[in-house]
Amino acid sequence: MLRANLRRQAGPLAALVMAGVLVAVTWDGLYARGMWRDTGWVYIGEMCGQAARTVGVGFAVLLAGWQGGAEARDDAGWIATTSARGGVTHQLMGLASGVVWPLAGYGLAMTVMVAWPYPQEPVGRAPLDMMAVDAVMLTAFACVAHLVGRTVPLRGVSVLLAAAAVTLSVSLWCEPLLGPVTDLRFTYREDAVPGGAELGAPPGPALWLPWCRAALLAAVAASAVLLCARRWKTSGALIALLSAGLPLLILAPQADVSGSVLNTRELRCRGHDPAVCISSAYEARRPQLERLAVRLSRRMEGVGPTHYLLTEDSRHTCRDGDGVDSAWTVGISALWEISAQELAACLTASSVVREPAPAETLALYRWLTQESSSHGAPAQAPYPADRLDRLTAPERAQWIGRYLAAVERGNRPPRIPDPVGEQPR
Repeated sequence: MLRANLRRQAGPLAALVMAGVLVAVTWDGLYARGMWRDTGWVYIGEMCGQAARTVGVGFAVLLAGWQGGAEARDDAGWIATTSARGGVTHQLMGLASGVVWPLAGYGLAMTVMVAWPYPQEPVGRAPLDMMAVDAVMLTAFACVAHLVGRTVPLRGVSVLLAAAAVTLSVSLWCEPLLGPVTDLRFTYREDAVPGGAELGAPPGPALWLPWCRAALLAAVAASAVLLCARRWKTSGALIALLSAGLPLLILAPQADVSGSVLNTRELRCRGHDPAVCISSAYEARRPQLERLAVRLSRRMEGVGPTHYLLTEDSRHTCRDGDGVDSAWTVGISALWEISAQELAACLTASSVVREPAPAETLALYRWLTQESSSHGAPAQAPYPADRLDRLTAPERAQWIGRYLAAVERGNRPPRIPDPVGEQPR
């Protein structure tokens, strides 16, 4: 029966399912691999996951629902009651083509992704935990579709069921069970950074999270098979455990954390006031950034950033402190050419230092970079380049703190105080 089910029962539809899943996942993965080599397995995993949740789930549910409806319409239930095998074994053989063919297409596609020879290797490691969740997800949706097809054996139900399953698998409220598949990024371990998740250093998910999702999806598949086999008590107990486990997963602290536990980067922070936090991929750029960070910190009299962050996902963000005033992180894009001018422009909240910038901003920028007053300044600048140098250290630190607070609130920078012994302007 199993051989007939795999070879003959599904017919052309089974071949279409396998080919559809294989082509869709492989196409999306190769496209991501060719166009987004900088993010590597992060983007490849996202594209393959989207293909599995749309094309893969749609084909799997269509085939399984069609098979379940065909069993009920042909009144094939007598085989289960008269067979020497148990009811569960019979149901597994009946479900074989509905599960095996979509999984075969997905498995072959991911094998191509892992083994494909490319001039440049993808960044990171293959997210095998996310692939496992996708595979179990296809199995669960197929088993439930088979059960629904048997319960409602109307022609055309499988098509509607496939559309509903695709909508469900990509919906936001189903993410605690299936996991998010869009906007994936590397996850970072080791040292924590204030505001890191927003700046481009999201923490990695807990090691148990993907495997817990896979176990819950496997419980969904097992419950559907047991219901098909009319094992009411066992299936009821399994559904009760599933109903208790799903809320616990939703309420878990890291339930909404995206990414793979295998595709991670180490984030190391060194130094103190400021600390320079760099992912393992950019360690070669640490000495240059450390020199600039220490130099700017000394010039800002201790009121400057407490952390400088550089990762694959960090972006140009000049201030983020997780709501903690004493912690200030500067995000640096990996596409930046790190220089004192770029960092000073970021810290002074002036991306382009030219005439429209306030005079206080120009003065602070020139003082931080130790550039001449003629660089990028209007002809008659109200403040000379050394105006801040003539302030005492406490006065300068106090003014810089007021300047940063005003810029953060979007207000005009405060006037630079007159140095001691000078006539006010």
